[in-house]
Amino acid sequence: MESAALLLVAALVAQVPISILVYLDARRLELENSSMYYYGIVVPLAGFLVVAVYLSKRTELPRENAGDG
Repeated sequence: MESAALLLVAALVAQVPISILVYLDARRLELENSSMYYYGIVVPLAGFLVVAVYLSKRTELPRENAGDG
């Protein structure tokens, strides 16, 4: 039981800096709902799936000003 708690804590410690980097990258790319990626990654253990999807689709994601041009 103690190792499961340690694994969860380690995953959270790893996910917080990754989520911040993804949020900053999404803001730099001017993506719509950039905070959505931050919150999706912070979710314990499921966040690593969000990172994989974000990194594979980041050039295709909708931009904030896509309809303004």
